[in-house]
Amino acid sequence: MAVRLLFLLFVVILVAFSYISLLNGQHIQFFYSGSGQVEVTVSELAILAFSLGAAMVILGTMVKDVTQASKHWKESREKQRRDAARARVAKASGLFQRGILDEAAAEVQKSLSVNAEDREALDLLANVESERKNYLEAVKALTRVKQIDPSDITVYFRLAELSRKMNDLENALSLLRTIETSEGENLRAWEGIRDIHILREEMVAAYAMQKKILKLKGKTASEGDKALFDALRYEKAVRRMAEGKTDDAERRLRELIKDQPLFTAAYPALAGHLRERGNLGEATETLLAGYRATRNAVLLIRLEDLGVETERPEAVIAVYHDLLREFPSSYDVNLFLGKFYLRLEMNDEALEQLLKAEHLDPECESVNVLLAEALRRRGRYETACHHYQRAFGYKRRYLIPFRCTGCGQTTIKWAPRCSSCGVWNEYAIFHGHPEHAIPATAR
Repeated sequence: MAVRLLFLLFVVILVAFSYISLLNGQHIQFFYSGSGQVEVTVSELAILAFSLGAAMVILGTMVKDVTQASKHWKESREKQRRDAARARVAKASGLFQRGILDEAAAEVQKSLSVNAEDREALDLLANVESERKNYLEAVKALTRVKQIDPSDITVYFRLAELSRKMNDLENALSLLRTIETSEGENLRAWEGIRDIHILREEMVAAYAMQKKILKLKGKTASEGDKALFDALRYEKAVRRMAEGKTDDAERRLRELIKDQPLFTAAYPALAGHLRERGNLGEATETLLAGYRATRNAVLLIRLEDLGVETERPEAVIAVYHDLLREFPSSYDVNLFLGKFYLRLEMNDEALEQLLKAEHLDPECESVNVLLAEALRRRGRYETACHHYQRAFGYKRRYLIPFRCTGCGQTTIKWAPRCSSCGVWNEYAIFHGHPEHAIPATAR
C-alpha cells in the first residue's frame, strides 16, 4: 500500500513539474563530464532530480516491505514448527505414561531437533531414557537442563540418583555436596550423602551425617531414623576397634547396649573384645545378658564357640542349665543344648535333650535333623559313626541357618547386617518350614 501511494504521489508531482516546464522554457548548460554538456531547461533538471529521488524512496520502501514480509513468513513458519514440536512432546508424554518407551523417545528426539533448548522435552527425555535403563542418555539430557537453569536443585538430585544407578558413587557424592554447599541444611541431600557413605562402607562418615540429620529433624525423627543411627553407632564402634582404639570402642558398645538393649550385634562385639582381653567371665555374662534381652539364638552359638575355643565346654553346659531353669519352655535353649551335646559326642544326653525340644515344637526341621543324627549314633551304622566321630571329635558342628526377618534372606553365618536388604539387627534363627518336617519319634 505504501509503495502504491508513493507511486501515485510521484505521478502527480511529475505531471505538475511537466506543466511548469512548459511555462518556463529557459535553457541552461548542464555539464555531466569535463567536456560533455547538454542544454536543458531548469524545469527538466528539477523533474529529473525529483524522479531519481522518488525512485530511490520507492525502491527502499519496496525492499523494506519485502524484508518484513520475509521475516513475518519465517516467524510464522518457526511458530508452526515449535507448535508441532510441542505437540510431539505432548504425544511423547502420553506414550511414556502408557509405557511405550521407544516411540516416546523417538518423538522427543524429533521435538528437540526443532527446539534443542526445550526444557520440558529434555526433562521428559531424561525420564524416558532412565526408564529404558539408558542412564548415560538420561544424564546427557539432564546435563543440558542444568546448563539452561543452573539454579534448579532438583536437577542435581536427579543426576545424583542416576549416578548411583550407574554405580558412579563419587560423582553422585560430588553432586550432593554441591547442593549442600549452596543450600546449607538440606535434609534430602544429607540423607543421600549418608546413603552413599553406607554403600561405600564409610560408616564413620555415615554416622556423622546421620547425627546431623537427627539433630535437624529433632522431635520429628522417625523410629527408622533412630534405629539407623543406633546401627551406625555400632559400626563406628567396630571401626574404632579395628583401628586399635579399643577403649573408645568398648565405651561406645557399652553405651549402645545400655541405650538399646535389643540391638543384638553389640553383645557379640563386646564379648569378643572381652575375650581377647582374657575376661572370659565378663564375656560370658555379656552374651548371657544379650540373650536375656533379645532371645536371639546367635548369642547361644557365641556362648558355645567361647566354651569350645577356651576348652571349657562344661562351663557352657552349666550356662545352658541355668538358662533352662530360667526359661524351661524355651525351644532354642533346649534345642541348642541338645545340639551342643551332639557336638561334644554326648549322644545319650543329646537325644534326651532333643526329645524335650521336639515336644515343645515337633514340626521344626532343625530338631528333626538333629534327632536323626542322635538316633543314628544310638545304634544305626555303628561302624560309620565310629569313623565319623574319630574324624571330627567334639568339634563337629550341626548348623542351623539364620533368616532376615525383613527380606527372608538366609545364611549359615550370622551377621549384624543383612547382605541382601542392608538392614541391621534382623537376622534370627530359622528352624525351617513346618510343612517339610516329620516328627522324629515316628521314625
